[in-house]
Amino acid sequence: MVMDHGIIIFTPIFAVFIGFTLFKFLKKRKRSTKSIYKLIDDLEKKYIY
Repeated sequence: MVMDHGIIIFTPIFAVFIGFTLFKFLKKRKRSTKSIYKLIDDLEKKYIY
């Protein structure tokens, strides 16, 4: 049985890359939701109060 060293080396690197990408996407999404609430709050202060 011969194991391919490329699979052994690149599988963890690929998994870390996917995890990092998902983490960045979720963090960016959370920040955009926060900025939307801030925008709504600013508009309320400007036009209602």
